[in-house]
Amino acid sequence: MQRRQLMGAVLAAATACAGLIGASAAHAQGPVTLRYATFLPPGGLFTKDDGVMGRWAKSVEEASGGEVKIQILPGGTLGAAGRNPGAQLKLVTDGIADIAFVIPSTTPGRFPDDNLFGLPVSDSAAEGSLTFWKLHEQGLMRGYDDKSFYIIGLLVNPPNVLHTKGPVKKVEDLRGLRLQASGAEQQELIRALGATPVGTVSVREAAEAISRGVVDGTPKDWLALHSFRIADATAHHVNIPMGASTIMFALNRAKYDSLSPKARAAIDRFSGEPFVRMAGKLFDEYTDAKHKETVDDKKRQVITLPPEERARWDKAMGTVVQDWRQRDATNERLWQAFTKTRAQVRGELGMK
Repeated sequence: MQRRQLMGAVLAAATACAGLIGASAAHAQGPVTLRYATFLPPGGLFTKDDGVMGRWAKSVEEASGGEVKIQILPGGTLGAAGRNPGAQLKLVTDGIADIAFVIPSTTPGRFPDDNLFGLPVSDSAAEGSLTFWKLHEQGLMRGYDDKSFYIIGLLVNPPNVLHTKGPVKKVEDLRGLRLQASGAEQQELIRALGATPVGTVSVREAAEAISRGVVDGTPKDWLALHSFRIADATAHHVNIPMGASTIMFALNRAKYDSLSPKARAAIDRFSGEPFVRMAGKLFDEYTDAKHKETVDDKKRQVITLPPEERARWDKAMGTVVQDWRQRDATNERLWQAFTKTRAQVRGELGMK
């Protein structure tokens, strides 16, 4: 009996030592670093320290007690694939990057319901993003139930407005113009207004294409006007919503699952709706600042259409909304849920 007790004590001591050694080794390895790799340039809203991802990273790092570190790698650090907007989700699901800034429209057919936000249906990033997130929570946005990635947040850009090389004051002024367009819905909106959409020119190429006379302008939000240097090629701006685009911040699911409970809890705490609310608000603040900067520039003409003229533009673009709703029953069901959810969000945000 004494020998058995002695052996038990030795085994218990050995187990305790092994645990201490394991804990010491784990401690020695230091925190887990998650790499947020993006094609976006450094110093921007989604890459700088006090921007969206910088703030999220700081919150997660602090809440995890230092177990998680977020490394921001802007400017396509991961080579050619890292500089390709269409490759970002694959970089995450393949485990090459841990986190990425994903533009869902660059993977055609994978997120079909995002087309809704390409229509002129939201007035701000805060409104559109929160509506988007709540529709996702209702299970209405196809493609986002994929188990290969964890969703940090979903955003909708601030509304696109029209930027052109020459003056546009009424809908007739659009006739004969060629406008760079991103996505099917934007092309349809441009066509409904009487202009010709050009989908073969990317947003990165838009400024040069306008300068060279290949196209006459493009609908983009006020922040994109400057970040893609479209402001260098255009001097006339019509402040009317012309749809938006969606964004997803995706984290490799296997990487997320490998983290400690404390690290996962920190990510959960600041992802989802908290992330969407923080990012949407910051997105609008940055955009409003760029709008004001554009308005204050004496070399530019920024116009808000008078009510009668605005009604003509809205009526023309409204036909695209109706066509989208009537395309299939799924679209109409989503539309009904969207209008109800948007009304709730507008009430929460104090919007009229």
